[in-house]
Amino acid sequence: MKIVFIGGRDIHLIGGIESYMAHLSSELVRLGHEVIVYCESNRNETVMWNGVKVIHQKGIKSHFLCKPWLSLKATLRTLWNERGVGIIHYNAWPPSLWCWLANIFGVKTLMQGHGLEWQRSKYSPKQQKIMKFMEKVTAHMNRNLIMCSDGQTKYFRDTYKREAVTIPTAVMLPGVHDSESDIMHKYNLEPKKYFLFMGRLVQDKNPDYLIRAYKQCADMGYKLVIAGSGFGGKKYVQALHALAADCDNIIFTGAVHGVDKDSLLRNAYAFCIPSTIEGLSIVLLEAMSYKLPIIASDIDANKELVGDDAVFVRPENIDDLVRAMHYCVDNPDVINGYCTKNYNKVAENYTWDRVAEKYLKYLYGIGCR
Repeated sequence: MKIVFIGGRDIHLIGGIESYMAHLSSELVRLGHEVIVYCESNRNETVMWNGVKVIHQKGIKSHFLCKPWLSLKATLRTLWNERGVGIIHYNAWPPSLWCWLANIFGVKTLMQGHGLEWQRSKYSPKQQKIMKFMEKVTAHMNRNLIMCSDGQTKYFRDTYKREAVTIPTAVMLPGVHDSESDIMHKYNLEPKKYFLFMGRLVQDKNPDYLIRAYKQCADMGYKLVIAGSGFGGKKYVQALHALAADCDNIIFTGAVHGVDKDSLLRNAYAFCIPSTIEGLSIVLLEAMSYKLPIIASDIDANKELVGDDAVFVRPENIDDLVRAMHYCVDNPDVINGYCTKNYNKVAENYTWDRVAEKYLKYLYGIGCR
């Protein structure tokens, strides 16, 4: 089957959608399918990567219009150049605005929801209203809908009376430690002596609340590592650095990938995800796969993954975070008991071979060949 993915940034950046496209497409190629991935990039170029045809498209400056514009180009290019396409997979509603065009030419399409973007604080109230309206339009425009989490599936059913199928994201289970990284030495970190936050440095992830909480319990002998970049939110990132300026034990590493990311996850004492909003967090799955104790906000998206096996806090609540960090340090036997359970959840439900199997079953079920 020929499968085309449209939406997302440069596949090599490996953000949430990018990780989904990169890993799922690689698994589909391994299973004998032909895969094409279009992605927003800083250049126009076509390359082969892991057997996947990756088409880089240079974006435009408008954050609001870039994805719809690139999706139109990708849809037209697919219809003009590719024959025998089984499905065009649009990631989120902005790219899926052009599904009707593909449908006119007899090409099946689906839209995958990766989160409720209009809820994010980086958008103005006016932008949020526009995005919610467009979400409604595309919810009814797209014939086939899949979502990354049960929470999103339920939302589309309750809000738009549209049935969707949950096909979650996944992770690669950690292998034997056979690669070297100097990141621990670079930042003077000791194994199992730091709390780890890993993700985009944006308000919805609440790293500022985590920093404020940590500063109230920095005398425990553990450091706080903040791994991530701001993706254009320079003022917020600068504010985070200013907030942490008087505490030497708060370490900013910037975005990490590959062996550096592996090393930070492998050696952390506990993982913190205090977000107000999540879709289905890949980095939370990764932390679970590394058998890390989890401090998580008690939002539905997090509970869907960890169940009861985490130390929960209310979003945007400093006191809860202080108590959670103390609890993790004071009760290692309790929190370590969560770790094996969480690892098993990932191994049984959130690996790419299982997700690819579910994905292909869905495609065959809607008549793709």
